[in-house]
Amino acid sequence: MFSAGHFIWLGAIAISIAIALVLLKRLKASDKAIGKAVMIILIALKLFHMSLSMKESEFGGYVLQQNQLSFHLCSIMIYTVILTNMIRNEKLVSRLKSFMVPCLFIGAAMALLIPTEGVDIIRPRVWQYMLIHGVLVFYGIYLACVEKVDLSLKAYFNNLKLLVGVTLIAFLMNSVLEEYETNFLFLREPPMDNLPLLNLDNGWYVYFLTLAAVACILVLLIQLPFMIIGAKRAKKALSGDSVER
Repeated sequence: MFSAGHFIWLGAIAISIAIALVLLKRLKASDKAIGKAVMIILIALKLFHMSLSMKESEFGGYVLQQNQLSFHLCSIMIYTVILTNMIRNEKLVSRLKSFMVPCLFIGAAMALLIPTEGVDIIRPRVWQYMLIHGVLVFYGIYLACVEKVDLSLKAYFNNLKLLVGVTLIAFLMNSVLEEYETNFLFLREPPMDNLPLLNLDNGWYVYFLTLAAVACILVLLIQLPFMIIGAKRAKKALSGDSVER
C-alpha cells in the first residue's frame, strides 16, 4: 500500500480524470451521451473482469468464482449506471444518480487507495481493477460537479435508505455464500488488518456499528459542501425575488 507503483497509478488516474473533465467541458457533450459512454466502458471492463474470474465447474463448463460475484459496492454501482441509462422514469433516475455520488466516492476511491489486486503494471487484472474504479470515480465527480445531481439534505436521507437496502442484500449474500468466505461490503470483516477503528478487537457487533457510523459520516461529508452551496443559492434566489417585489 502506497508504494511507488501505487502512487504512479493514483497520479495517472487523477491526471486522466482531470483531462477527461476538461475535454468534456470543451466538447459540451450532453449528460445522456456521457452516461451512455460510461456505461459502455464499464460493461466492457466488467466483461473483461468476468473473463479473468472464471473457474471450471465440477458439473461441466465454467462459472464465476463465488467471491467475484457482483455484490461489492462498486459492482452494484456498475449495474446502477446501466439501470439509469435504461429506465425512463426521470424521478427514479435522479434519485439513483444522487445515490451513486457518495457510493462512487467512497467505494471506488477507497478501492483505489486499498488496491486488493495489487499494483503490478504487467498484470491484466490490475489494469482492469484500476481502470474500472478510475472510471467510477470520474463519473462520481461528473455527476456531482458537472451534471449537478440532487445532493440536498433530503437526498442524504434517501441515500441512507438505499444504502441500508444494499447492505441488507450484501449481508444476505455473505450468509448464503459463507463457505466461500465472501466479504461483500466488508460486512464480515475489515478490508485490512490493524485498522484503527474498523477492526474486530471488540467483537463483530461493535465493528458493524462502527462501519455503519463511518458510512453515514462519510456520505454526509461528501454531500455537505453541496448542501451548503444549494442552501446559499436558494437563499440568494429568495432574496432576489423579494427585491423584485
